[in-house]
Amino acid sequence: MIGATYILNSPVLTAYGVWAFHGPLGIEAARDIVKGGFISAVGHESTAAFLTELLGQPIPMQRIRADLQKGDRALVLYLQDRQAEGALLTAQDLQNRSYELALLERIE
Repeated sequence: MIGATYILNSPVLTAYGVWAFHGPLGIEAARDIVKGGFISAVGHESTAAFLTELLGQPIPMQRIRADLQKGDRALVLYLQDRQAEGALLTAQDLQNRSYELALLERIE
């Protein structure tokens, strides 16, 4: 059973439970995950702009708390390097960083 689909700007477990983390995903697989609708929990405007370009559809910036329930899943932007404390990256900065897209699923 697939529940809600979220988009997250980092991999984060939103509650205790059993999770699966799959990846890396290609762009087409990522687009397929969100084509049926999604809830954006992308909390930075530059990341939303970057994902909008990458996924080919508007990804709004929303600073909301994602509370994934059993059966929910999330497309995740997974940056491969740690950012400096307080760093604010532009969409161009994100394009030049090493990143992967992944799927996070709450099993239980």
